[in-house]
Amino acid sequence: MTAFLPIAAYGAVPAVEPEMPSSLSDDELAEIVDFVVGNAVFTLYHQAGHMMAVRYGDGPDDERHADRFAAITLLEPRSGAGDQTLVDAIDSYRLAAHQQDGDSGLPMPAPDGHALDAARAEAIACDMIGADPVGFADVAEAMALSRDKRSACQASWRADLAAWRDSLRAIRRADSAPGSALPVAYDPPVDQDVAEATILQDNHVLEEVAAKLGATYDFASPPTVRAMHCGEATSRFDAIRNELVLCYELSARHGQLILRDIESRG
Repeated sequence: MTAFLPIAAYGAVPAVEPEMPSSLSDDELAEIVDFVVGNAVFTLYHQAGHMMAVRYGDGPDDERHADRFAAITLLEPRSGAGDQTLVDAIDSYRLAAHQQDGDSGLPMPAPDGHALDAARAEAIACDMIGADPVGFADVAEAMALSRDKRSACQASWRADLAAWRDSLRAIRRADSAPGSALPVAYDPPVDQDVAEATILQDNHVLEEVAAKLGATYDFASPPTVRAMHCGEATSRFDAIRNELVLCYELSARHGQLILRDIESRG
């Protein structure tokens, strides 16, 4: 089995990968790094979606709304890196569903409450197709979406984008207005987190998200973007501490997903 959608390498390979098998080729290692980076970026924008729902009531505080906020953030404006991040998110959801079903022959720990499944993968693909049905025609084909479904995706995207712009108008910066990056913090990793922490820091993942959110929104109380050891593979918006949190363990799970996919291709 190969990854479900094309993956383009763009991440920096870390200097230390203590948990990676020595048999991996350079291309395979780069694929793992890129997959971890893309999913970390998507996860943090997803948690920003939860924050927006809680603080500003821009929609229901649920997983679909948070995924859609991440998709809108990555598609407005369009960029190659943003497109690839969404592909990585789709692949992570589909790989998780595939490995949970046992199709890979490899056991996979059950995901946390942010259930990774095929329905969420299709919903993100629908957002992409709604935004650009021609440019993302390959995504529609890969997801086997019917013509009727693609048309519905375009209609729902237009409505959701208009609602999003309206609900966050008060805090959205003008395109010409300067912004400042949100604060970031990489907590020291424990031994098993070293590879993930290195990947995130080498690729400036938190800084990328902090810069985009800070340039787009004028927060009265800017949240900190933090990576840390949590004791479980998850992420969260911590309203009390005012933080968007990515757990090193979740990045490790993303690495396991793509590693097991690579191993299954032999």
